[in-house]
Amino acid sequence: MNKRFTKILILFLSFFCFYLEVDAAEILQVTSSSVLLIGDHNRTYTVKLACTEITPDLEEKSVKWLKKQLPRHTKVNLKPKGSVDGVLVAKVIPFDSNIDISEKYIDEGLATNKC
Repeated sequence: MNKRFTKILILFLSFFCFYLEVDAAEILQVTSSSVLLIGDHNRTYTVKLACTEITPDLEEKSVKWLKKQLPRHTKVNLKPKGSVDGVLVAKVIPFDSNIDISEKYIDEGLATNKC
């Protein structure tokens, strides 16, 4: 009887878990031309854009462009590439475009590809 009850309880809980809404990561702040603060309603992450290098003379223009492309609360997918000094290095892909923001950055001439 106890095993049967346990199996039914596990089945019920697994069925219930499929219907829970999962929150995606979203942009909280553009910190600099290559660093973002991203949150998922549980944690916040500092994320450095992968494969980009921005020259200091384009910093201000790059920050403005990045804030326009990734306004606060933009939902994004992260594809981690590693970490540097405790900062996650990842490709950041907005849900609405499915194109890595680093690729757009490089196409705009605001960054160079380091990969």
